[in-house]
Amino acid sequence: MNKSLLAIGAAMLCVMMGSCSLFQKNVRTEAQLPSDRHSVEAGSTRKPYRSQKLEQGEIGGDWLIEKVFGQVAKGQDTPYLKFEPSTHMVYGSNGCNTVNATYKNNAADSTLSFDNMITTMRLCAEEGLSETAINEALDMTARYTWALNSGRYTLQFYNAAGEPIMTLARQDFDFLNGTWGVAEIDGQKIDNDEMQLVLDIDEMKIHGNTGCNVLNGSIVTDMAVQGSISFQNMATTRMMCPDINQETALLVALEAAAQVRPVDKNTVELLNAHGDVVLRLVREN
Repeated sequence: MNKSLLAIGAAMLCVMMGSCSLFQKNVRTEAQLPSDRHSVEAGSTRKPYRSQKLEQGEIGGDWLIEKVFGQVAKGQDTPYLKFEPSTHMVYGSNGCNTVNATYKNNAADSTLSFDNMITTMRLCAEEGLSETAINEALDMTARYTWALNSGRYTLQFYNAAGEPIMTLARQDFDFLNGTWGVAEIDGQKIDNDEMQLVLDIDEMKIHGNTGCNVLNGSIVTDMAVQGSISFQNMATTRMMCPDINQETALLVALEAAAQVRPVDKNTVELLNAHGDVVLRLVREN
């Protein structure tokens, strides 16, 4: 284990013993979340990281930690890592405490390493996988591989001996970018060319027309839940509409949406929390 992790262990021990050193102060001051971590939604001014960049050798964006040393990674909080290629910084959570580190990766030989690791020292209830295991796995990481399956990217970290030590996953919502016509609401076919939704995944915004009024809102996802999506802060203009019931049905369906499911490259379905299809959208461009 490198010196940074040994220092973390000593600092955590000092919290329990009540005799913390200067290291504790530095950790509390320096270890921080990225500015857009509060929720994966609109508001980030950073250039979006597209998952396809992984195929070009660039690791970036938010990744859910799924397994560590073969065990499901669960903690008091959702374990994740956020890579920022422009600064080669990684932020995240080990299931309890915030983790900061620098990272280097080389696509040519698939090497990956973490250094300068620091964490906060919040005492958390024992729940699921120990946070220590995640710290240890990051310290041991030497190589990586990636895979794409059904629109879902995965990263696999290995130690120097070639043994798999950590699995991470990233959801790719880029397939939603574009203009969509509303084909069905709650199983009822819609024949209204004016009813359109524009989904902007880069900005995590939804725009469109209810068939009468202009619609705006934000898109929110939860990386811990496969296909999770919801629409919030919805607002519309207030023109009197000849078919107000159809407009209301669209707004209710958008508010109920909890998951997105691609049918094919030109069709997607939005499902509610019970798994019922509330909207069927067809790509227009």
